[in-house]
Amino acid sequence: MTRILSILILLLCALSISAQKKAIKLQNHLVNKELAKLIIDEDLKNAAIGFYAVDIKTNEIIAEKNPNMSMVPASTQKIFTTATALEFFGTEHRYKTKIQYSGKIDKTKNILYGNIYINGGGDPTLGSKYFNGKNKQFDFIKYSITEIKKAGINSIKGSVIADASIYSYEIASPKWLWEEVGNYYGVAANGLTIHDNLYTVHFKSPYQAEKLTKIIRITPEIPNLKFKNEVLSANNNSDEAYIYGSPYTYTRFIRGTIPKGKDDFKIKGAIPDPAYYLAWRFQQDLDSSGIKCTKKANTIRLLEIKGDTIKAKRITLKTIYSPKIIKIIDKTNKNSNNLFAEHLLNHIGYLKYKRGGLQTGTKAVSNFWKLKGMDTDGLRLYDGSGLSRLNSISAKQFVFLLKYMKTKSKHFTAFYNTLPEAGTSGTLRSLGKNTIIAGNLRAKSGSVAKVRAYAGYVKTKSGRELAFSINISNYNCSSREIKRKITGLMVAMAGLSI
Repeated sequence: MTRILSILILLLCALSISAQKKAIKLQNHLVNKELAKLIIDEDLKNAAIGFYAVDIKTNEIIAEKNPNMSMVPASTQKIFTTATALEFFGTEHRYKTKIQYSGKIDKTKNILYGNIYINGGGDPTLGSKYFNGKNKQFDFIKYSITEIKKAGINSIKGSVIADASIYSYEIASPKWLWEEVGNYYGVAANGLTIHDNLYTVHFKSPYQAEKLTKIIRITPEIPNLKFKNEVLSANNNSDEAYIYGSPYTYTRFIRGTIPKGKDDFKIKGAIPDPAYYLAWRFQQDLDSSGIKCTKKANTIRLLEIKGDTIKAKRITLKTIYSPKIIKIIDKTNKNSNNLFAEHLLNHIGYLKYKRGGLQTGTKAVSNFWKLKGMDTDGLRLYDGSGLSRLNSISAKQFVFLLKYMKTKSKHFTAFYNTLPEAGTSGTLRSLGKNTIIAGNLRAKSGSVAKVRAYAGYVKTKSGRELAFSINISNYNCSSREIKRKITGLMVAMAGLSI
């Protein structure tokens, strides 16, 4: 018995030594060598690095650095929003917008004694350039007017009223920076969104630098919108102009610089009140088609402010369906579309708590992943797009989500296909071209000032499938250089041969 026990102990020791050697071999592999280079890189001496890479099948940790550190995720946060949306809605869900009327139609005089309502269902694609194409962005209004005429309405003793109450009226996150609110990338969810909630300011700039530019027109026309233009011409060839202005206000300040010597330089801004703009535009088009309204366009929000709560019965004339939600998620991830991400977040909140909004949406997302077993300590979400610098997610939390989607979600293939592919598509189309990660790595990228992050999947030379997250914040080099350094780490993961 003693002899058998001694043999077992020797075998266990041998196995332990073998495991230690394997672990040492693993510690000295290609990925850790590349990670070590980043850790001592002079450009990163003031930086925070969060990295976690795991073999999805075996759960073996390939490499890690501060995996539990909560870091600003930037647009990588969109995979939290899009993955949760897929789990809540599946791939086939469509948003609905309803064209309705109240009151009575006099069939002999073809007069509607009541109002036309645009009842928003949170669709972010109404008039969107991503789905409707050039010069077709307002076709849905034309089709809706056709339905109004079919109902025998040639005149309206009332107005067009937009109802965006499906979502909170807080259409910009209070956690966004002031210079972001009002700009094209600072567009937020609205129960009624139109034309990507954007307008374009057209500038003419002098041929000399440091001279005041001139605004020549706004497209499309936004009623009541006024500008205080302080934009100067500059020698550089980039857009350094910012539009300042809060939601629902119509005075905008534009500061910064644009290139000199331009006859039509364009910058985009966020429509102050998308619901009101849609009601106004709809009523303008009604008027052009020969259907006159006796009252001015309005919104439920504005009526509520005045204490006027309209509870008239509405009859639906036409229902406008969005594209399938998977197509919206595809644009969200591949194009890093902030507006679509915010709409998805609000709709998650609406489904879970019957009220769409930033608070309900972020609460629903956090609670969903906690119930799935994620350690949500340090997970802080304040929007759906990752624009807020107060958002924080750890590399380990990203990898948990990625592993869950791969191993437990029935929507994995759909989710995976929405992620940009290195060297090929979306925000990764220029990443890793002519390297081993091209066509092999799928990930969501993210960047705000001095933050560069990626989270996704990659296959190794040895056949492993890895889920990974890398975030480097407060680096001292250029954006191009930090991208090159991180690309080296991703190439190392793909090149792993053990």
